[in-house]
Amino acid sequence: MLPASLKSSPASIYLLSSDEPLLVREWLDAARKTLKESGFEEIISHQVEAGFDWNGLLEDSQSLSLFSEKKCHIIRFSSNKPGQVGAKFIGQICELLPEDTVFILVMPKLDMASKNSAWLKKIVKAGESIELKPVYPNELAGWVSQRALSKGISLDHQAAMYLADLTEGNLLATDQELEKLALAFEPNASLDLEQINQSISRSSRYTHYLLVDACLAGKPARAVKILQGLQQEGFQPVQILYAVQNAIEILLQLKQAQQNNQLNNSTWQSLRIWKSKQRLYSNALSRLSYSQIERFLQSCATLDRINKGQQQPLYVDADWLALQQLVSSFSGLSDVHSLSYS
Repeated sequence: MLPASLKSSPASIYLLSSDEPLLVREWLDAARKTLKESGFEEIISHQVEAGFDWNGLLEDSQSLSLFSEKKCHIIRFSSNKPGQVGAKFIGQICELLPEDTVFILVMPKLDMASKNSAWLKKIVKAGESIELKPVYPNELAGWVSQRALSKGISLDHQAAMYLADLTEGNLLATDQELEKLALAFEPNASLDLEQINQSISRSSRYTHYLLVDACLAGKPARAVKILQGLQQEGFQPVQILYAVQNAIEILLQLKQAQQNNQLNNSTWQSLRIWKSKQRLYSNALSRLSYSQIERFLQSCATLDRINKGQQQPLYVDADWLALQQLVSSFSGLSDVHSLSYS
């Protein structure tokens, strides 16, 4: 839900924090629509990376336009900490409060250090901080049912639970599956578990979820075969990378908990890992070291830059080849050429 001020008299700065890409995307879509209705014709998106031009952004916010155009800058951070230079920029914006300019900062869920930081206190004083809460496991079936209704179909409780389990509570993936179901059935169709299972089986022989399961289970031949199947079915590398990277990030957090002797039921619950998946993650934990998991995340970052066009690939299909190497290593085999598909 958008803050009331954004609809009436927008503040100069907002912080949006969440680990749910779908909720963030929809909040930003609604914010863009509202701001455009309020006369903000220019809405510019930025991704904070090494060497980001904070000074240029500050100068732009202070420059006077001939036509007094209203601007909105959406600034995405990959971390829940802005860094020293970013924190300085936030402080300057909170002091200047430039007219006809709105800054929306987007970060992952804030940790305790960020919540107690000076830069956040400045944001709260000058504007607003909004945290989009996750959908918890006991709420998922209800969320899936309501989401399905918004797309013109209805699911019974078993079907909603099945879909939530299939996508492991990933809201973005769940939404994508619901979109496919809405296209596959007549409007206002009422679907049960069997219909959904059959539809998903028909629509794709391979899925992101099967790929992640094969990687966690340590089955490189199967993992690469599924990856190649996804490629043949027309999936894009960025779609697959998100699912693989999400599993690796979860695995790193589990490894940290394991090393600190804090891997318990509350850890699994806080990371929203279903019981049906805990054995797979435990398998990966037993065979992968912390440094290996970190290297996988570095590979994900490289792939992400290639997909965004921020890093020049060295050869044709570099993204697919790099993704195959990542999947191969993650599933337990570093040399993809030694795989047998028989």
